[in-house]
Amino acid sequence: MSRLTEMRQQRLEKLNKLREMGIDPFPAESHRTHLCQTVVKEFSNLENQTVTLTGRLMTLRDHGHLMFADLVDTSGKIQLYIRDNTLETTDVSKQTLGFEHLNLLDAGDIVEATGEVTKTQRGEISLLLKTIRLLTKTLRPLPDSWEGLKDPEIVFRRRYVDLLINPERRQMFERKAAFWKANRDFMAEHGFIEVETPVLEHVTGGADARPFVTHMNALDQDFFLRISTELYQKRLIGGGFEKVFTIGPNFRNEGLSDEHLPEYYQIEWYWAYADYRDNMRLVSDMVRTIAQKVYGRTTFTKGEHTFDLSQEWVEISYPDIIKEKLGIDIFTDSDETMMAKVRELGIKLDGLVNRQRLIDNLWKTIRKTISGPAFLVNEPKFMSPLAKSKLDNPELTQRFHIIIAGSELGNGYSELNDPLDQLARFQDQQAARDQGDDEAQMLDIDFVEMLEFGMPPTSGYAHSERLFWFLENVTAREGTLFPQLKHKLDSTTKEIYGLKEPVAAKKTAAVAPVVSTGPAQSLPPRAQAESLLDQHVQNPALKHHMQMVAQAMEAYARELGEATELWYQAGLLHDVDWEAFPDEHPNKAIGEWLSEYPIELRNAIAAHAPERTGREPETLFERYLFACDELSGFLHAVSLMRPDGFVGMEIKSVKKKLKDKSFAANVSREDITRGAELIGKPLEDHIAFLITVFNQKGE
Repeated sequence: MSRLTEMRQQRLEKLNKLREMGIDPFPAESHRTHLCQTVVKEFSNLENQTVTLTGRLMTLRDHGHLMFADLVDTSGKIQLYIRDNTLETTDVSKQTLGFEHLNLLDAGDIVEATGEVTKTQRGEISLLLKTIRLLTKTLRPLPDSWEGLKDPEIVFRRRYVDLLINPERRQMFERKAAFWKANRDFMAEHGFIEVETPVLEHVTGGADARPFVTHMNALDQDFFLRISTELYQKRLIGGGFEKVFTIGPNFRNEGLSDEHLPEYYQIEWYWAYADYRDNMRLVSDMVRTIAQKVYGRTTFTKGEHTFDLSQEWVEISYPDIIKEKLGIDIFTDSDETMMAKVRELGIKLDGLVNRQRLIDNLWKTIRKTISGPAFLVNEPKFMSPLAKSKLDNPELTQRFHIIIAGSELGNGYSELNDPLDQLARFQDQQAARDQGDDEAQMLDIDFVEMLEFGMPPTSGYAHSERLFWFLENVTAREGTLFPQLKHKLDSTTKEIYGLKEPVAAKKTAAVAPVVSTGPAQSLPPRAQAESLLDQHVQNPALKHHMQMVAQAMEAYARELGEATELWYQAGLLHDVDWEAFPDEHPNKAIGEWLSEYPIELRNAIAAHAPERTGREPETLFERYLFACDELSGFLHAVSLMRPDGFVGMEIKSVKKKLKDKSFAANVSREDITRGAELIGKPLEDHIAFLITVFNQKGE
């Protein structure tokens, strides 16, 4: 039984005791007269007055006839001062608890506290309790501090715990609410009205993106989850509205990264009788206004970039900057010339490669160096199927992007309203889609028909919550309350509720290599692997872990008569992309950085993270890398608790630590057990072998 299970059982026993006494541990009614911080801030007016507060007990400190507790609500905390001679005795009719029953409360419980506003002898503003009533009995303890929630997986899966013990995080999401309110307020102040558009669409469009597909039983037809609100908002402009906007979720069935999520919120608007330059002026004013309202400043830092939104937003011409920086003319140079430049720059292209993809990736190498704020203008017509062409140069469009901190954070157009031109562009896109480009736009004939009824000159624009993430200098997942994660049940959850992980069909990830179809690849020298490690891993702890896994793999390869250098380098490189690309690990390394390495090494690295790649460890090589990874990390954690490290480390002490789920909580005990099973060794023997290896290496 895990420590958490034991603590939960103790709280269940208290719950049952309360019910036996006639105390309802989950009453519906509660009363509050003040917030905690209101009492603190208005102490001079409230001193000696009786108030009622509600909130969560974050600490309980017993001093015999005295107890102290911190009560926390949405405003902050206040100290509860509890004396046995001032707290009323337990009264079931009032559902209150006396001093003699305070042992039935735990840190984390939610209570209603009534008492006199006072100061302790140490001068701390407190509430001297008269009565306390339980509002919610909690069955799980909170982590002692934020240190208990360092693993992003735990933070994102149990965001409610993160918000409870990290008020700074909650404040960030309060700012996010203020960010969207500022967007809405700005729109309303400029005469726009908010409209609804469908999430389920027969034909989806408005962007180059792969959609999600679902099925509606009532109509027995497939629908797409929208990738944009553009085409429906423009239908409204055609129907007589002149200024409309939406704020809501869009869905794109694409990768996860520090800047992208498959589901995200976006504001998008359309403005009749305006062109893209009108919108550029509106956007720069809007972004400055939002920054001032939410943050009270206009200067921000994101990664290596610092930008001031109040300065003049410069204009960058798309074809000119590519020619200036890379010597490529996007109109006259051949695809082969562009591909040569792509290879020269070390750019990895996935999926279908066409002229648009080549140009876009060349531009991105320049974009990442621009701090902004800036407007990117003059995008070519063949890359903007919904934008109006420029009168003085029909090959260019009336389109702009906002560029901030090396990324495109907003996109605007003078919208195309010529139905014949729009139809031709849709047909070009559909042809590309029919040839296998599943991100190309679909032919929306109803939209073309709307244009034949007439849509006035219109400009549209959109930015997503990425703008908020950049202002906060956080990743996409950090800036989203409930980001998408692969479903997973931890071992303690399974133990408590008697659950099993749902059985899912195994599949091989598209990125991870699975078979070798060409000649065998030779293993690059160790120095190249060490160079990759130094280039992509700065965290000393992560680098040390990878070196330990390499040592373990080398030792096992020697014992088994396998290729020691191959096994060593697999251990050294298995987490090489974790620090820079945690959301794409290990596929980033497999698909890009390790393309020169033998297929069996890449397969082993894919199989060490089956929940991310879909590849289960099957070969001997793959099984041993899986088995060495998690246990090496755990043994290192144990060694840090000992004055002599691995010297004299005993198997029984390691197994004892394994049972303590609060120790090295981010290490999967399940994976350690499974690893030993995969290599056919008793866990004790596996532990003993690695202790010996690390002892010899002087870890």
